[in-house]
Amino acid sequence: MTRPPVRTAPSGAVYFSLLGPLTARLDGHELPLGPRKQRLVLATLLSRPNTPVPVDVLTDAVWPDDPPRTARKNLQVYVSAARTLLGPAGHEGRDRVVHGCGGYLLRIAEGELDTLRFGSLARAGRAAAGRGDLAGAARLLREALDLWEGPPLNDLRDSAGVAEEAGRLEARCLTVYEDWAETEIELGRPAVAVDGLRDLVERHPLRERLRAAWMNSLHQSGRQAEALAVYDDYRQLMARELGLEPSPAMAALYRSMLGLSLIHI
Repeated sequence: MTRPPVRTAPSGAVYFSLLGPLTARLDGHELPLGPRKQRLVLATLLSRPNTPVPVDVLTDAVWPDDPPRTARKNLQVYVSAARTLLGPAGHEGRDRVVHGCGGYLLRIAEGELDTLRFGSLARAGRAAAGRGDLAGAARLLREALDLWEGPPLNDLRDSAGVAEEAGRLEARCLTVYEDWAETEIELGRPAVAVDGLRDLVERHPLRERLRAAWMNSLHQSGRQAEALAVYDDYRQLMARELGLEPSPAMAALYRSMLGLSLIHI
């Protein structure tokens, strides 16, 4: 196997992104991450930051069907290339990638990886909401969502292992979006969430919490007929796709909106 070409990164601030295509930037400049198999290794390590990743997990991510006899040696090459490219971790100059009995571990600080930053902001936003600071919660949750650049790892999803992790990341992003939209509605600012909720419902039509937030944002924006139509569309979709009715909570939300609409006729 030919060793992939690498370029040593000079010292500086490195930033990795999984919430969209896999990227790494050094002082704002995008780094070349090498061939696809090397990027799959890096994506898998970044999906488990600061945690040993077993060699078998890396092998399955890169060669899901029929790994070559040289798989372990090839992984060593890819890891070595990533170590050279990314440089040391932190001010102490420690190795960025280390190998131990549990596998390979990639050292990452919170400010170096968008998923770690995303999780920190989401937790802070929920804590603010728990204290009753809705404005602070909305700001922190929105800051977390601004890190979301599209479907996570959308350039590597043909690998089953990476696709599974990408699905988990997308579910986390959707939950935070729902938190943010509900907070904005509670603050009396429903209009800011309407368009984004519509787009996400189109991509995830059976996700009930998203649809309920969209209904609420339309209703609170004075668009009652559209809000009721969102429910009717959902009811028909549930019956057609799953043979089910919307949940009691969703049906109750619809009835409350319908009752208010009739009052105003």
